Amino acid sequence: MTKRPTPSAAEGQGLAEEHDASSSLEAASGASIAAGAVVTDAASIDLSSVAALPSSKRGRRQGGNHGKGGAAKESKVVGGGQVRPDYRVELGLRHVEPYDFDFTTHVKQRWVGRTLLEVFSKEFVAYPEDYYRASIEAGRVTVDSQRVTPGHILCEGERIVHRAVRCRENPVLDRGPIPVVAETEDLLVVSKPSSLPIHPCGSYRFNSLVALLREQGSVASDASLHTTHRLDRLTSGLVLLAKTKAAARQISQWFSKNEIRKTYFARVRGSFPHLVDGAKEGDHESGTAGAAESSAPALPAGCRHVAGGRVRVEGFVRCVDHKVGKYEFSASWPGEAGEPKDALTEFEWAWAAPGGESVVRCFPATGRTHQIRVHLLHLGHPIANDSCYGGELRDDPALPLIPHVRQCCAGVSDKDTTDGAEQDSTAKEGEATMHPSGIFLHAVSYKLPCGVAFTGETPEWAACVS
Repeated sequence: MTKRPTPSAAEGQGLAEEHDASSSLEAASGASIAAGAVVTDAASIDLSSVAALPSSKRGRRQGGNHGKGGAAKESKVVGGGQVRPDYRVELGLRHVEPYDFDFTTHVKQRWVGRTLLEVFSKEFVAYPEDYYRASIEAGRVTVDSQRVTPGHILCEGERIVHRAVRCRENPVLDRGPIPVVAETEDLLVVSKPSSLPIHPCGSYRFNSLVALLREQGSVASDASLHTTHRLDRLTSGLVLLAKTKAAARQISQWFSKNEIRKTYFARVRGSFPHLVDGAKEGDHESGTAGAAESSAPALPAGCRHVAGGRVRVEGFVRCVDHKVGKYEFSASWPGEAGEPKDALTEFEWAWAAPGGESVVRCFPATGRTHQIRVHLLHLGHPIANDSCYGGELRDDPALPLIPHVRQCCAGVSDKDTTDGAEQDSTAKEGEATMHPSGIFLHAVSYKLPCGVAFTGETPEWAACVS
């Protein structure tokens, strides 16, 4: 049996699963290129001869074992992508059979001086505290290859390895091969479905975009593929993947410097036009001559009307909970806590949506974590089904609720236990809860500084109401 959580229950887990992989033990395995890296051979990057694929051929290279079912297999040790995972597809969901895995990370600055158990229990939500305690005591968590106690005080630069036994990944939506939108010798542009992250993070490793592209045959299993930017797990839309390090450096640098023009669709609560009517009438910025005569309603702090019938939100976004990765907006400098970063997004109304909701176009000028979601909440028009930021937990036909695996303490049992018997790690599987497979947020287009542009299809939930 499954339980439908309250929005607050879904909120913590939903946020945590898409929390930046750089702050989890499941960090990406070195495939991505650091944003802002200096380009060493930009002239060799082929971005001018992009071949867009017709919709009838997108995602046509769906090799691998797509759609295969099958009984559960015994867990196996995997790592570094050396062993192919066992997938099964049931009722529109792609599952990964249990496996053992070595998760590796290095001590971060904010962990220095804290105990190993404290960091695991407060920073990582994949398992409960008693699981981590048992794993440390059993030697499945080591520091610099040495067994330690749960009270070990962490020092800068130490290497932590966690051998997780019978990992159970969350299922993701499976609606056929991931569409390939365009491809060049140096670049692969795909349309990421919601429910899966770009790279391994949280309770996802093989149910991630890059892994599934390899599985379906869009790229060779041993081909180089580099991530160049973020797109939250619950968000769908275009993702730019580089085939070469030079291309990865160039595109990452463009994203880092906010030189790529991005457009998103979001479906929000309420009627959005009343926010932009005043801007359309006066075609002005708030605070300039004529602003007092506008019929536009008063906007929250940090928001103003700008030319073109848009509303601009500008201020700072900071993390208020590292464990679940939750962020909030501040119009003025909030202080150093939460590592605040400047963030700016402009919004314009696109058309009406069912249920009195609105589809809006979002133009983020910066690329902060959860930026659009936080800004829409601040405007008073949260994404309609984003229970993490003011929306409701919704079982929508286009984005249904899906089971969320509960990692069980039973999985830590092995020959070191008192009775020497290994317990069934699926013993508590019936306690799985239902969580969102996605939110109404979609990256629809990117325009690069070199003039090349990519545009994807409008998602089903953003259809215009006639």
